[in-house]
Amino acid sequence: MTEVLSATPKTLIVSDNVVEAEDLTEMLAECGLGPIAHARDVRGARDLFASTNGSLELMIFGLSLHKPDAKGFLETVASERKPLVVIDGQKDAAELNGAGILLRPFSTNDVMAALKHVGLSD
Repeated sequence: MTEVLSATPKTLIVSDNVVEAEDLTEMLAECGLGPIAHARDVRGARDLFASTNGSLELMIFGLSLHKPDAKGFLETVASERKPLVVIDGQKDAAELNGAGILLRPFSTNDVMAALKHVGLSD
């Protein structure tokens, strides 16, 4: 399922965990990274990513990298040089255009450190 927004999102959260996505939405909105869209699967993420027409400022990817098409989608995002944070990502995911990594369970401080790593926070 994909959340539909009337405004073009600045941030895309890809997670099948609704509570996690809501927590991230709250943290990121306070950092001025809204509007925020949420996709629960790779297909929805692809659709939202394509619809942003390059305006996306951040993507947080929280699906298993073992899901079909997950790694290919991340490579597409990285090739477009969009800031990317991977939740529970392996080291090779971090090498995708300098992606940040968040490990579950994470705190607000962990999210802020990941944003700083990708150049979006002081």
